[in-house]
Amino acid sequence: MYNLTIKNDYIYDLGTSTGVTISKGKSFTLNDRGSLVLTIPGMSNMNFIDLGDKKLEGFPFPKETWGTLVRYSTIEAYYRYEGQGELTVVVDSLGMCTISTTNGSMIRISIPEFVIQQH
Repeated sequence: MYNLTIKNDYIYDLGTSTGVTISKGKSFTLNDRGSLVLTIPGMSNMNFIDLGDKKLEGFPFPKETWGTLVRYSTIEAYYRYEGQGELTVVVDSLGMCTISTTNGSMIRISIPEFVIQQH
């Protein structure tokens, strides 16, 4: 599990799939999270997918035990950690998002959002 701190400097309130609203100008920490969706009005949803100890194929790094895949628009962050993970998301006044961690490793990756399979 990981803790997720959300700092909202955006012009609108943010919402989460757990029912929490983060008012503009405020911060909120969600403790011991698994999967979660953060809604950023006028922009997109940020999807936190709890991977547990499952590793993503094709990505030998990061190597830590526990993982979360963060998907936002067409960009993904692959986060792995030991013990209690710590993520912080800051949404600035223009809706730009910055994600960081103080425990573990995070890399930017790209995986398909939609695949058309031909038979």
